[in-house]
Amino acid sequence: MLNRTEEPPPNPSENYIAGHNPPAPVLTLHSNELFPRHYLVVENYRLYPFTIDAKPLFDRYVKHIPAPLSDYTFANNIIWLSQKSGFYQIIENCFCLFSLNGNCLTMLLPPLGMPAHQAAALDACFRIMDGYNPTPYLSIAEYVYRDFANVLEASHGRWLIERSLPDYIYRTPDLIQLKGNAYKTKRSEINQFRRVHPDHRLERLGPQHWAGIRELIDTWLRNRLKYLSGEAIADFFYTVEQERQAIERALTHYDTLGLRGLCLFIDNRLEGFTFGESITPDVANVLVEKTNFAIPGSAQFLFREFAKEFSDCTFINVGDDLGLENLRRVKMSYRPALFGEKFSLRRAGTHECRERQDVESDRHNTPP
Repeated sequence: MLNRTEEPPPNPSENYIAGHNPPAPVLTLHSNELFPRHYLVVENYRLYPFTIDAKPLFDRYVKHIPAPLSDYTFANNIIWLSQKSGFYQIIENCFCLFSLNGNCLTMLLPPLGMPAHQAAALDACFRIMDGYNPTPYLSIAEYVYRDFANVLEASHGRWLIERSLPDYIYRTPDLIQLKGNAYKTKRSEINQFRRVHPDHRLERLGPQHWAGIRELIDTWLRNRLKYLSGEAIADFFYTVEQERQAIERALTHYDTLGLRGLCLFIDNRLEGFTFGESITPDVANVLVEKTNFAIPGSAQFLFREFAKEFSDCTFINVGDDLGLENLRRVKMSYRPALFGEKFSLRRAGTHECRERQDVESDRHNTPP
């Protein structure tokens, strides 16, 4: 789990049986009054839009997963997924979360539920993905926690397991106290910020700050664009738009999601904000942090102060580094105590199938 650094069924009380002549064994998809009226049909299977209304169901099943990873909270998934791309169903008494992206249906998490049910649910989910995707190679379960391997022991040879980017997890007291030479630079940056901006103040994030947050995001975007050119601008705009939409969804459902956050003011102007949540009673999760990077030390100050909000937690998780070297350096500079390992799962043999398809495509596309 952790690695040390170095239109629902007519009668909600009945089960929905997928198809009379399914390509795979008959699969029971459970339903209840929480399922919405609209759904996506994939090979006669009903997948329901992943919206804020799915929170009670998600929370009911995720409590069985002993993984303090950033991906295993409802908030983290709902803010990064739009209603158009996220879908779910209860399969084999597990919550199964899918993502639809173009012609590809994948799983964002392994089936959430009791270990005794997960293996059967995983097999069912791969049959659903295979029924939609043009090739089995596209069927994948992502962000799989390390101990899920125990579920796969009986069928270990059937799965291709690939390592994913890990979460960075810190001891909360380390982030609050910043003791020792390892944090000397952080302390210096914070002290300088406090000297230069003695009029700074913190406020608990709330609806009164929404407009200021949107204005800060626009300011942050303008400042970053000064340092970009060419193709990097297009990629940057895509990433920023994804993040902006995620922040908007978080603000829209802030109280329902149980988030807590802080805003940093300098000269009565909002110059930074952050929000997060608890993954488990002992592990907190920072979802978003934004500051005006033209103000040195503001990010370090806000990060430390927000850590104090979770002083009752032993650890704070800040997610992965997205494969970005600069983000990796920043997160490593805070000396993570643990890495939250994650993996992706494909069926064994699908890689060879993909290679054969690529060769066949090349053969047909080669000019005479």
